[in-house]
Amino acid sequence: MFILSGGFDHQSAEQALRDKHGDLVAFGRPFLANPDLVARMRQGAELNTPDEATFYVPGAKGYTDYPTLATSQER
Repeated sequence: MFILSGGFDHQSAEQALRDKHGDLVAFGRPFLANPDLVARMRQGAELNTPDEATFYVPGAKGYTDYPTLATSQER
């Protein structure tokens, strides 16, 4: 199994899989900022931007406080 990662969005990941460049695409930063990443991609919804200043720091900020798709649509 070959896993691709780094810089992929929904469309480029799908294309890489169709072109058989790998078996799976991993998403790191997009998942941190979008706990509902799969639902967002399925719906073509806009993604939250990761706050890199909160990466690898103590506490919940940046890990559990990003709005979910349902929360974003309520605004």
